Amino acid sequence: MRLAVISDVHGNSTALDAVMSELGREGVDEAVCLGDVSIGPEPGEALERIRELGCPVIMGNWDAWLLDGVPRLEGELGRKLVEQAE
Repeated sequence: MRLAVISDVHGNSTALDAVMSELGREGVDEAVCLGDVSIGPEPGEALERIRELGCPVIMGNWDAWLLDGVPRLEGELGRKLVEQAE
């Protein structure tokens, strides 16, 4: 059995399409997604493609923040992360 592990899609459906094509060429039997699917430029499209895979998905930190809100983070990095999530 060939298993693929994918993660940190971050709404990049173009890159995800390339990965999914490669999975098909490599004869992967099953995939597991380690999360961080939907925050990014094309969140709906990326989520739909992951659903098409029908694979288990573990909730990543950005996925949790999307549901629960971004935690308060100090400094420049914190400001940038909050802006990314909006």
